[in-house]
Amino acid sequence: MRKLAYTGKTNFMIKDVVMGPVLGFRGLKNGHWYTSALVVLQKTAEPPRLRFIYDSFSKAEENKVLLKTYADHYVWRLDWSVSQTSWEQVITYAVNEGPTYHYTVPAQNSSLRICYGSCFGVHTLQDINKLKKKNALWHVLQQVHQAKPYHLFVLGGDQVYSDQVWEKVPALRQWLGQSLKKRLQASFTPDMQQQVAAFYFNLYCKMWRQKRPAAVLSQIPTLMMWDDHDIFDGWGSYVPELQACAVFQGIYQQAQEHFHVFQLQAQDHADLGAAIPLGKNGFTYAHRLNDVLIIALDLRSERTRDQVLSLETHQSLQTWLASQFETKPVDGTSSSTGCKHILVLSGIPIVNADLTLLEAVLELRPGQQRMEDDLKDQWLSRAHQEERLRLIQWLFRISQEFNCQVTILSGDAHLAFTGYLQTQDKNILDSAVQTIHQLTSSAMVNVPPPSLVIYMMEKLLAGKTEKVDDQISAYLQNFPGTNRHLIGARNWLSLSINEEATILAEWYVEGEKQPYSKIIEPLQ
Repeated sequence: MRKLAYTGKTNFMIKDVVMGPVLGFRGLKNGHWYTSALVVLQKTAEPPRLRFIYDSFSKAEENKVLLKTYADHYVWRLDWSVSQTSWEQVITYAVNEGPTYHYTVPAQNSSLRICYGSCFGVHTLQDINKLKKKNALWHVLQQVHQAKPYHLFVLGGDQVYSDQVWEKVPALRQWLGQSLKKRLQASFTPDMQQQVAAFYFNLYCKMWRQKRPAAVLSQIPTLMMWDDHDIFDGWGSYVPELQACAVFQGIYQQAQEHFHVFQLQAQDHADLGAAIPLGKNGFTYAHRLNDVLIIALDLRSERTRDQVLSLETHQSLQTWLASQFETKPVDGTSSSTGCKHILVLSGIPIVNADLTLLEAVLELRPGQQRMEDDLKDQWLSRAHQEERLRLIQWLFRISQEFNCQVTILSGDAHLAFTGYLQTQDKNILDSAVQTIHQLTSSAMVNVPPPSLVIYMMEKLLAGKTEKVDDQISAYLQNFPGTNRHLIGARNWLSLSINEEATILAEWYVEGEKQPYSKIIEPLQ
């Protein structure tokens, strides 16, 4: 081992690092594992410096990008890559004069270890009082990672809870006090913009410099995709007049800018490293990791009451995914080579308990704004069922045509559960091709629903088979090792993907000594 030193003296010490480092994954390309680190500095415009300890065969080329300035703060992204080898590498790094951190680069064409979580905050200040140990699951993740390091940390939505923007921003409190007519006509003033920008900037810094989250985020490269609470609760599911008003759009622009900087570590949608941006109006993107493809669906940027993803994004997805496979004739038949497993990140579960009856009742008796928005957010909402069917049919078509397994990762529900989609298409000879699995993990910090709600969902809804169409059905399974469908406790998910692309899924649930496990085999 040798130490890569840097020349020159810095004019600041570790105390000038307000937040970070937060590792980001920039992709796998030409045998290089690309990583970045987000660092927020205060009172100095001088860029941060990296120090590395690595094996002599590797060389890390550092690049520095100033992503944002705010007041006397500077947000930097530091980029570098490490050549993959035939064995796993542990890379040690430091920022400025700070402590050393470690992350792990997988060996070439070897097993991949991913942790997944969602819902990392709470709706209101009052909800914090319901939590005895707010970051207990972060600590569990840190302990498991130390025993067997993860290569990637996928954060599936609601990384921060911005709902308090309505409480914390004085200009928005004043706006809320006006009549609906005046609110719709009001402009997004420079004062509002300044206060909202300060809110989002300080929220990210506050949440990610907490001891437990900071320890994990500095040692596992992250892949993130936002959901509504990263903007504010229910974004995209409000009535069109409110959704389009100047104040809502102004808040969204600030939320989007901070999502870009802090979660994607990007200047714009084209600045995603080796990731492939899909669609022009949203932030859907994809990564290829040898035999595994990861597709992160942006279910918020293009959302309206009648749409989740635009047709353009659907088309971009289909075009890109088709390009990842080569089809060659073999003995008069077609043979596909490309990947063995596709992981689709859908922050909102595609397979879920059917709450459309409750949605219909609330439409007849409106007034429960928060519950109405939550129901219209769901893929199973009556407004989104046609689009959901189109997405499901496309996933089955991809699985069948290219002979690869598709697994959906989801969160949002504040419950852990697993389910699957199954097609009874008589033209499919291989029964394994007929199944798409879904793994749902939520929440890592937020509280589960009230026990009575979970009980009623379990007894009345969770065991029912949903007929998606004449050939496709959706099922919630008994959770592994239990006689229940729904687990009402905080949790996160571990995925170990071996060389054959078999997935071992393990849910780490608060209060349980051992994880619950499920195996998903690749298609043969």
